[in-house]
Amino acid sequence: MQTPPILVSVCALLLLLGAAPERPEAGGRYQITPAEGGAFLRLDTQTGTVSVCQRKEGRWGCEAVPDDRRALQGEISRLESENKELQGTIRRLEELLALPDPGSPDRRAGRSGPRFQVPSEEEVDRAMDYVERMMRKFRDRIRSFKNSDGSL
Repeated sequence: MQTPPILVSVCALLLLLGAAPERPEAGGRYQITPAEGGAFLRLDTQTGTVSVCQRKEGRWGCEAVPDDRRALQGEISRLESENKELQGTIRRLEELLALPDPGSPDRRAGRSGPRFQVPSEEEVDRAMDYVERMMRKFRDRIRSFKNSDGSL
């Protein structure tokens, strides 16, 4: 004797509802909630995934609902990794320049190697005097070309 399809559907529904009541018991994994069109939403309380369970072609099946949270979590993880990498690069550059870390004692004080120093006023004045002399010579050369050729 063949079991009527309606009886199979009712049994499956009772199994779904009986296995996972609307309020999850302590340690219960799934929470089932009625949805539109005779379907049910199944929440996996351990992973947070949601599935839509419905009857198709005489059989019950569940399909996972697309979850943007996973994509966002992937992007957050990528950005956290990039942030750590950039912080490491900043630390390496600071050590290369031997600049003190604000708010903490200079841990590079005992480090040997070249150190960055701001030029003194005297050194800046000497450099500016040198540039000024170069500009005068350049201007004088232009004038001499102008006078000899007359075309400029």
